[in-house]
Amino acid sequence: MSFSSQVKNELCRIANDDKCCTLCEISAVLRLGAIFRTEKNGYVSTRIITENAALARRIITDAVRLFDFHPSIAVEKRKKLKGHTVYIAELIGAFATSVALGDMGFIGIEDNEKPVFSNIDQIAGGECCMKSYLRGAFLAAGSLSAPDKGYHLEITAQNPKEIERIKKAMESFGIKAKITERKNHRVCYVKEAEGISDFLNLTGAHKSLLEFENVRVLKNVRNNINRVVNFETANLNKTVNASLTQRMDIRLIEKKRGMSGLSDDLRQMAEIRIENPEASLSELGMLMNPPLGKSGVSHRLGKLHKIAERIKDRNPE
Repeated sequence: MSFSSQVKNELCRIANDDKCCTLCEISAVLRLGAIFRTEKNGYVSTRIITENAALARRIITDAVRLFDFHPSIAVEKRKKLKGHTVYIAELIGAFATSVALGDMGFIGIEDNEKPVFSNIDQIAGGECCMKSYLRGAFLAAGSLSAPDKGYHLEITAQNPKEIERIKKAMESFGIKAKITERKNHRVCYVKEAEGISDFLNLTGAHKSLLEFENVRVLKNVRNNINRVVNFETANLNKTVNASLTQRMDIRLIEKKRGMSGLSDDLRQMAEIRIENPEASLSELGMLMNPPLGKSGVSHRLGKLHKIAERIKDRNPE
């Protein structure tokens, strides 16, 4: 089971005690996930097709509990969906036109068979209703990447006004959401881990939130360890390469000029570097007599390098 399906299953187990919150959730499901069609008898047929059995059960349960209406339900195998099982909940007749959709501000069907609503903004006015609306939107048209693969939550919609409403709802809770286009759809997405955590928390997916945060913490720890290891490796490589260059300079001076021609402090520095090829500048300074600071060691090695460069200029190969 994908992480997205896990979240949806958890959300479907949340009890909606208030009718207004239930209506807002159903409204989002219908607006984002339903297919509306006007029948010959004038009634509106509303079909919700989903691969999520928990969502299909939730739609039926809410319809029965709130309106004493029993939607029809069908189960099909779809070849186009890699043989996946899909659940088709159909709301027909007076329920679809005058009871459920009427309470949600439904006022008719446009020529392109898209539903028209009137007062959903007034219904989704309270904080609890807004949370329910976002929960329904995610159930109908949302997806969430597994936290170990990346941070990406999105909700899709064809209607630009609907996607703006979703973005506005998220922003009312401090979630930074953005909108983009993908083929014929608008997508409201969140890519920040904190925003996704806030979304899971406010919609009620607390178990999934804990799993998300656990993975997030482990990733942060792993990334910090990798950064430290990379930093130490880079420093080690830098030390090794510098040591190799310094020892080559000293060997050249010894071969072409002799160590006796160096001042006492430079000769001591050269001897200690040759004897301690893996030592850092700080460690070399501690071996000097008297001890020398890191900058002092670097200065003396720099002088040795300049001497070696002059020798190379006089004796080009």
